[in-house]
Amino acid sequence: MELKEFAYLGSNESYQKMIDYLTTITEEETWTYNDSQPNGILKNYIKGTFKRCYEQSKILYSSDGEWCCINTGLLTPNGNDILMLFQKNKRQGTFNWILKSFQDKTERAYMDIFDAIPDLATYTQNFELFYFNPQYPIVVSTDHILDDNWDRIKEVVPLSKPVVKSLMLGVIEEAKRKIKRNLRLVVPQFYNNQIMYLMPIQIPIDDNKIVTMALAIELTSTKQYRANTIFTKEMAYEKARLLMKPESNWLL
Repeated sequence: MELKEFAYLGSNESYQKMIDYLTTITEEETWTYNDSQPNGILKNYIKGTFKRCYEQSKILYSSDGEWCCINTGLLTPNGNDILMLFQKNKRQGTFNWILKSFQDKTERAYMDIFDAIPDLATYTQNFELFYFNPQYPIVVSTDHILDDNWDRIKEVVPLSKPVVKSLMLGVIEEAKRKIKRNLRLVVPQFYNNQIMYLMPIQIPIDDNKIVTMALAIELTSTKQYRANTIFTKEMAYEKARLLMKPESNWLL
């Protein structure tokens, strides 16, 4: 279930204020890439985290059934869990719950209602999947990726499709060579209910400018990696953040 279906979030303005407040109590991090969508990365992170908590039945309910909460997976600068609190909607309407606040687990407003904290959302039981294996081949259908994602690509790469196609063959091979020397360049993401990966490619625009994009690749049952789409760097960061705070320099 989606967050917006589970609870009333208030007006767009009031919800934005809650998200903005959340940035003041959590560890400092990049949450905005586009100034027209302030803290857009954080909004999508909260949306994705709630959905996963709901799927895994990790919503914690108060003993009187009047409150519930999830663990956002975020921490305060002091290392305390930050919870997302909902109150039972006493009015007849579409929503059973109302989003009330984000709370540090040590705050009285939280401890007066709950005597425990909800479990974190998880995305795999096989943590080896977080690590990319450079020994497996990477298969890329350049034509398929370009045709399906051209509108996205041309927004950041001001070159013709034939030129980009010629460049892609070279930059993908260059990326493969770099990855074999630095596995941390490949960043895991959670997509379609499985762990996938984001591989950086650098497309030269001219002598002074290089655009970084990310190939989204999945592991097949035959131990091969298949590249199936491409993201802008901003989109890649947003998708990677659901699993963990990215530390690869190319995403920051």
